[in-house]
Amino acid sequence: MNQRFRLTTLALVSAAALAMSTASAQTMKPGLWESTSKTTSADPATNKAMAESLKQMAKMPAAQRKEMEKAMNQPGGPVMTMNADGSITVKSCVSQKQIDAGANIGVDDGNCKYKQGANVGGTQTYSYACATPPTSGEGKTVYQGNEYTSTVKMNTTASGKKDVMTSETKGKWLGADCGAIKPVDIKPAPAKK
Repeated sequence: MNQRFRLTTLALVSAAALAMSTASAQTMKPGLWESTSKTTSADPATNKAMAESLKQMAKMPAAQRKEMEKAMNQPGGPVMTMNADGSITVKSCVSQKQIDAGANIGVDDGNCKYKQGANVGGTQTYSYACATPPTSGEGKTVYQGNEYTSTVKMNTTASGKKDVMTSETKGKWLGADCGAIKPVDIKPAPAKK
């Protein structure tokens, strides 16, 4: 898998986590949630690299693909699956503690600063800026019952040059039972200096 595709995957997973963070403060219920995200780039070379990686993955034997997915997932943690169309599906367990913590879920880790806008008519806006790799973005999440859609536009120089990537995410509640997937532990935001 080439460097550009790895960086794109990292950005895509970060965008999905950001969408889940804003959604949980507003309308999520505890339990198992599934979100599927797909990212595109304004840079034709990045899109070409992603398409080439998808072709390589399509040729990969099923056993090898399973091993790659196994390496991406930690026991008891969120489960990430790479789909044939280039999207990534993440199943994660959301606890009541995470819902109560709202917008601090996994976003403020000392590397990223996050700003949440007002929730107007079921639409939540937000923005963020991260130091390493230098990335910033803004997005919106629209809630509809036990589902949400999210769009995040990211500005990054992770591949060594400026790029604008857009991530589209759809999420849905699968049920109250998370099975073997455990909620991610919430760590308090670092103290301001």
